Amino acid sequence: MSDRTRKLGDVMTAWLSSSGLEKGLGKGRLLQEWESLVGVNISAVSRPVDVRGETLLLEVEDPAWRSELSMMQERLLSAIAGRPGLPRIRQIRFVAKRSEGKSE
Repeated sequence: MSDRTRKLGDVMTAWLSSSGLEKGLGKGRLLQEWESLVGVNISAVSRPVDVRGETLLLEVEDPAWRSELSMMQERLLSAIAGRPGLPRIRQIRFVAKRSEGKSE
């Protein structure tokens, strides 16, 4: 049964890859695992919002943090690259946090 399970896993991996769904799953994992990748402090002030090609769009709370995280970019890229199943990210584009509309 072990061989059968492994073969099914291989089939599923190939199907996900050929259907293009593998990229979406990797992107979802990156968004979901952000805190475990970068830690509580960084995840409290940043949020991955999209992956475009090999670029991660990272929403950052304020300009001081954008500057700080920009200097830490190589460390962030290494953390992402070190986690299997995540998309290949070669650069991070830091974007301002969108203001949330308040209804009164």
